[in-house]
Amino acid sequence: MFERSKRLAAIVLTGAILAACGSGTSTTQPTTGSTNATAVVEPGTDTGAQPSSDGTVIIGMSQSPDTLFGMESQSSATTQVLNSVQPVCITTLSYDYQPVCFSELPTFENGGAVEETVTIDESYTGPFVINNEIVTDTSILTGPIELPQVKVTWKLVDGIAWEDGTPVTADDFLFAAELYANPGTKVASRFTIEHTAKYEKVDDQTFSWYGLPGYQDSTYFLNYAGGALGPEPKHVLGSVDAATIGGSDYASKPLAYGAYKIDEYVPQERVVLSANPNYWGAKQGLPKIANVIYKFVTNEDQILQQLQSGEIDVVGQIGLSLAQAPSLDELQAGNEFDIQYVPATVWEHIDFAVERGDGIATPFADPKVRQAAAYAINRQEIIDQILFGKTVAMNSFMPEDHWAYPSDASAINSYDFNPSKAIELLKEAGWVAGDDGILVKDGQPFKIEFFTTEGNDTRQAVAQLVQEYLRDVGIDAELQFVPGTDSLFKNGSEGILAGRRYDLALYAWVSGPEPSTPLYLCSQVPTAENGYAGQNNTGYCNPDYDKVALESQSIVERANRLPLLSQAQQIFNRDLPTLPLYQRINVGAARKTISGFKLDPTSQQDFYNIETWELAQ
Repeated sequence: MFERSKRLAAIVLTGAILAACGSGTSTTQPTTGSTNATAVVEPGTDTGAQPSSDGTVIIGMSQSPDTLFGMESQSSATTQVLNSVQPVCITTLSYDYQPVCFSELPTFENGGAVEETVTIDESYTGPFVINNEIVTDTSILTGPIELPQVKVTWKLVDGIAWEDGTPVTADDFLFAAELYANPGTKVASRFTIEHTAKYEKVDDQTFSWYGLPGYQDSTYFLNYAGGALGPEPKHVLGSVDAATIGGSDYASKPLAYGAYKIDEYVPQERVVLSANPNYWGAKQGLPKIANVIYKFVTNEDQILQQLQSGEIDVVGQIGLSLAQAPSLDELQAGNEFDIQYVPATVWEHIDFAVERGDGIATPFADPKVRQAAAYAINRQEIIDQILFGKTVAMNSFMPEDHWAYPSDASAINSYDFNPSKAIELLKEAGWVAGDDGILVKDGQPFKIEFFTTEGNDTRQAVAQLVQEYLRDVGIDAELQFVPGTDSLFKNGSEGILAGRRYDLALYAWVSGPEPSTPLYLCSQVPTAENGYAGQNNTGYCNPDYDKVALESQSIVERANRLPLLSQAQQIFNRDLPTLPLYQRINVGAARKTISGFKLDPTSQQDFYNIETWELAQ
């Protein structure tokens, strides 16, 4: 343990030095000139030039989009960029919902949602839902039954249009739903489409969704467009093979209906945006800043350096981390920057390979081994030493301040650091110590690969500590720091997560106003059969979990959902396909010449209100 403590000190010290000074390898060369001067950047120009105060803001990010066709993306970098171009039509700020593209949020109270009754008998054609299971065969019925069917209607705001001036209509939302349903489109989940009876156009500005008879959904108001993203331009993509859109020029320059349009996209480098003259808020003088550049710099320390030198104006959670807090606090003390620390629903976790997708046997198929690993990892020490004690350990797939967290905290095992308990569980699972201290079972040493993203100092420091903790109980974990977009998060069988080609993986999930129960459904395990459309990258499948999780999703009233959500979390906590580590603190920084930038704890978009930002002249 003394040797591990010395290594811990070295890791923490290295992380502090990196946060303060930056790495030794520059991914973007610094430019010379005034640190506060800015100039309007035209498409095709070098965005390394200094920003100036005449209408351009440069946003730094440490990850780049995997695609700008949002429907096929699982990248949070894509989400951030597209928010300026194709904003989500319903935002999720402060654990609640707000309409953006629609005149109001449809609810049962205001008549935007209604429940009708459908009679199901042998003459009925089409699927329906009984006990949260989709049924397609009416022969199982002993007689006619009546099932409720939810109908939700949305009305678009006045004036919403594509950047080419073509009005955004109900047809574009229905077309987006068709793309989600098309097997040629590589989407993460088709859950909404699978539970949809039909979409129906009412008029150009109004459309409705009908759920499958028997399907009850607590977030019925999010079922527009098949995936709760937004419309797609039917007049541009309507005659295009859906399977080709992701590889086409459109995926690099999607049509805008938001405040900004894309002028240039250079993968791994930048996206250059300018104000969309056909934005529906233009009559109100929005956006207030004419040009925005998203600049991609692969290393967080380089982001910090460029923020200090004036090459970047704003940075959100994909670019800064809590490890940089000492340097950021110094910047804030200098009175030129606004630094924000906001508790977030983003949570770092370690996925166990419950079942690998490449057929390789995994020791983490045994829940006792997963539990042992949890007891072996000192999460509080990680928080204190690497995260400056500014956050708390998580024990479920939602933070303790979430409305759906069990009211009886004792129902959830906190897996407090206990290496003796870890060793005991490993012994029960048949693992014994070898001559070199590494555990052995059936002649095979406990050697595994542990993946996380490269270029993230905090995550790498955490991974190194976890490696040490596991080594102390006899597990030899080889660290693999890999590119996020092109490797860890890559879609399909070649992706480390989607293809389930790993033993341990450290990355983050995003919660929100709704519990993240769908993440661990059996149907969400990515496989060749479902086109790798799912995010249950652990391969975990428990019908008991599915039963209560799905039932909780089908109930509208929160109070009635709580007991089911508590059960789902207790099953998850016992089976432990994922070890939640800690609630991440969102860190943001902006020059004080920019007003309006404000991180929100439950928004997946840091720049959700970018059209209202102002730049001091």
